[in-house]
Amino acid sequence: MTAEPKSLRVGETLRLRIVAHVDENVLQLDNVTLPDLSGFDSLGDERRCATSGHGSDCVEVMTLSPTEGGDRTIAPTTLDAIDARNGKPSHFATNSVTIHVAGALQPNGVTRALLDDLLKPIAILVIVGAAAYALLWGFVRRKPLPAPLPAPARPVTPATPIDPLPQLIAALARERTRACVLAVRDELRRRVGAREEETLDDLFARRAAGDDPAVAGALRAVERAAFVDDSQLDGAIDDALRALSKWHES
Repeated sequence: MTAEPKSLRVGETLRLRIVAHVDENVLQLDNVTLPDLSGFDSLGDERRCATSGHGSDCVEVMTLSPTEGGDRTIAPTTLDAIDARNGKPSHFATNSVTIHVAGALQPNGVTRALLDDLLKPIAILVIVGAAAYALLWGFVRRKPLPAPLPAPARPVTPATPIDPLPQLIAALARERTRACVLAVRDELRRRVGAREEETLDDLFARRAAGDDPAVAGALRAVERAAFVDDSQLDGAIDDALRALSKWHES
């Protein structure tokens, strides 16, 4: 067991380091009894064990801060374990450590007088400056101007609705996936007022596409691309894009 530093003042910190080696691979040491640390504040405790082919090295580092002055002896740390040499329970102990703790650092008389000589003029300057600022503020203060009237609110212009179909068609031309085809299909069916359970034949039967052959062609081409086999998907997307282009041109 070691301490660093061994000489310090009240309020400063030291590191108490406890090291143990055992001829067995372990993750932690049990049955360790730390010494009485009265007169110290514990600021942290770090433990670790490193294993190798020759056993384990375990280290515990405690950060301490003395609260009282004087020479203080830290008693040994103890470990209760089975001695592998004879198989009997044994009591192992580290060395003790003596720490010299001086009193807290106090300013001497000369330093205190110097501080008084510096602080008193500064305090006087602060008081005089505050009084001068208050007098100046009283002379130059004027009646506050009335707050300006708020500007009239501008009329809110409703945003122009954006047609999602051109963006969906552009995404289909760019990515050419079945998910993009289905997105275009959902938008076309929404435009003609298709119900969820209606098939393409149901839409044509009730003339949902009207008399516009371009609309009917787009619906038919997109429907085929939505459900065609994967091997024919690319060609079906080409047909759907041509039909959608004709619809926009019309």
